[in-house]
Amino acid sequence: MENIIMSPLKLLLRNTPQEWADATRNTAHLLTGTDRDHPPEWIKEHYGAAFPEIECFANYAMNDLVGKRADQLLANGGFKRVIPMAEADVLRAAWLRERHGLAGIRPEDAVHLRDKFLMKQCASAAGVPVAEFRKVRNAFELLDFADTVGFPVVLKPIAGKGSADTYILDSEAELDALLSEGIFAGIEREPDMLAESFVHGTQLRVDGYYSQGVCRYMSAARYIGSHIDFLHGGFMGSTMLDARGDLAREAVGFTRNLLENVLPFGPEGLFHVELWQRPDGRLVLGEAAQRLGGGSIFEENRAGFGVDFKMAAVRAFCGFEPYDWPLTETMQERISGQTTISPRPGVLTKVPESVPFDWVIDYSCAPAGRRYQAMRHTNGEIATFLVTGESSEQVEERLRSCVDWFYANAEWSDA
Repeated sequence: MENIIMSPLKLLLRNTPQEWADATRNTAHLLTGTDRDHPPEWIKEHYGAAFPEIECFANYAMNDLVGKRADQLLANGGFKRVIPMAEADVLRAAWLRERHGLAGIRPEDAVHLRDKFLMKQCASAAGVPVAEFRKVRNAFELLDFADTVGFPVVLKPIAGKGSADTYILDSEAELDALLSEGIFAGIEREPDMLAESFVHGTQLRVDGYYSQGVCRYMSAARYIGSHIDFLHGGFMGSTMLDARGDLAREAVGFTRNLLENVLPFGPEGLFHVELWQRPDGRLVLGEAAQRLGGGSIFEENRAGFGVDFKMAAVRAFCGFEPYDWPLTETMQERISGQTTISPRPGVLTKVPESVPFDWVIDYSCAPAGRRYQAMRHTNGEIATFLVTGESSEQVEERLRSCVDWFYANAEWSDA
């Protein structure tokens, strides 16, 4: 085997064993996670045909034994590539490449795709528009920043993921409430937090991948709802933009400049870039990541463009000839969109099994009869919908209809 693939369980399960086998050609040793519904025995039984070797780890994203095991495998020789699929593995993979002399992005560059302060510094120095920002280490620096830029103020961990511990502070009263919880005083080491001025406007995202220094796929979409609403019990979705439209082309051009000329992205990798379009039309960088976008982003792209860029990227990263696709603006077959709904704390006593809308092309939901907790990261959805339509506006309307229908038909108990 030549490749080590590091992937959380969720990203593994969203493609079939045959799709993984077609992409890797059985050349990959898989390091992945496990959960109550998918113990190691189940994973090995179902995905063993795609991966000659599979090793599973509990609490995958926070488990440093994943890196230790990859280090042991590489020390024994024979592997040429380490392929990370998610945020948790970007720096793990970079350190492993450096330790073992493998090709690919190194830690001093990869950190720009995790440390949001370095990312914004690099982008700002190159003339890329960003919101006002400052590293804040204590309450005084946060207060000074709020006095300078005014409210709302965004506060987040510098290297956070999944929108965890991210706050939008609309007033001094909300800032005081957060300070009263010990956001700084309650940490035993000096914290590294990033404060930003709030950007008003429409949130966009651009996703795809590079291989051999070439952009192989890139598409743009518009968010519906927000990550913070989703994290606190609401929903979040997106609708693909018309790839031939001005906004999509502008977002793609912005992203290509960012990844090719500004950030040390490297010759290959998946990417997920979040942007804001201000009311005056200007684009502003939110943040960039070298990983697959969350939610059902690759499925949404597959529905709209007829290709699976996730598996195409894995194929290329494993050393096989990349697909030579045309520009996405010539590939788009229809407008697609997706939304995910977060759980409320309590027992899900009833969940609708099927959807009464013929424009929903995929619907999945968590099982009833279990107790669920509020999410800490934006990756614990209770239901997912994938829809299509004639326009982004119609797709958004249909996604909102799905959300209303689910809320009306799901039942919860606090017992």
